[in-house]
Amino acid sequence: MEVKSIKERHTELTMHSVKFAKDEQGRRKGQEILFKWPDIEKQLGEHKHIYVVDARLGSNNHTHRLWYDVIPPHTEEGQEWRTLGHRHTVEAIIYFLKGHGHSIIDGERYDWGPGDLLSVPMFSWHRHINDGDEPVLRIASTTGPLSLALGQAVYEDERYPEFWIYAQEGEDARKTLIPGGGGKLDNGKIPGNRTAELYAEQVAFAMHEEQLRRKSKVLVKQKDLVFEPTAMGKLAYVVDPRIGFHSKALGVVMAEIPAGKRSGAHRHLYDEINLIVGGKGKVIVEDKEFNFDTLDVLSIPVFQWHQYFNTGSEPLRILGINTRLAMDNLGLSLTHQGEHADYV
Repeated sequence: MEVKSIKERHTELTMHSVKFAKDEQGRRKGQEILFKWPDIEKQLGEHKHIYVVDARLGSNNHTHRLWYDVIPPHTEEGQEWRTLGHRHTVEAIIYFLKGHGHSIIDGERYDWGPGDLLSVPMFSWHRHINDGDEPVLRIASTTGPLSLALGQAVYEDERYPEFWIYAQEGEDARKTLIPGGGGKLDNGKIPGNRTAELYAEQVAFAMHEEQLRRKSKVLVKQKDLVFEPTAMGKLAYVVDPRIGFHSKALGVVMAEIPAGKRSGAHRHLYDEINLIVGGKGKVIVEDKEFNFDTLDVLSIPVFQWHQYFNTGSEPLRILGINTRLAMDNLGLSLTHQGEHADYV
């Protein structure tokens, strides 16, 4: 085995950083974009929980993932859940396509049906129950890859207490929305001492964060979506901190394109996964064209131009789940607008 000198080894490390962006461009160009519903449906026939876009399966998405799953009639998502369900240090979006039921999130009940969406506050216990006579079909998207990359991914599940990190510490540890508990709020401020004031704010951050999570909006009903004209076409913001959600990484929009029309074109410095909620069409990503139908999934590469076309006879609706908010909080968010939509 060749033994590299210290200079060679550390030069190699430096060049890894220098070359990363160029290499990443190549990975984006080779990224799988279209995932067809018939292929997903076939897999769901063998297992009720199928990952679709996931870095562990080769996707080039660094910040979030998406999966499909089915809840059989009159059952619960976790068949052995009885009281808690599960919780995790990732943001989660759940969109219901078929069926009716309810969820218990941080002790509160939320009833949902087709077209409704849940934004689950981070580290809140949650359970999902099918109340109907037909299977529930839904998709979910979480920031699991981001939390894993940060080394901060905690998943506590009622069925697997042997893997609990905090919940076994007692009732307070199970009730809190802060991993490890926020503790008592003590301002710790010393008059005239700015450094003590800054440190007190640091100590209080988690407690304030917990309060904001509990005040956050959770449920979005399809009937309440309001579509308005933009350069990209008619959009409805579904999950965004500017409309009452305490989300730091994961945002959601819904686009609606009339038959025979096209959206605007844009590119952005964040991951985006699309679910085709209704209709059919095509998307052009840079110089490649992909035809899609209802329930197909699109994984849009970072910073590649893309534009959607409705090639069907019905309105085209696209649910866009993205991590723009994470990039906002890092100061890296960037969106370039190109051609405008042709119907607003």
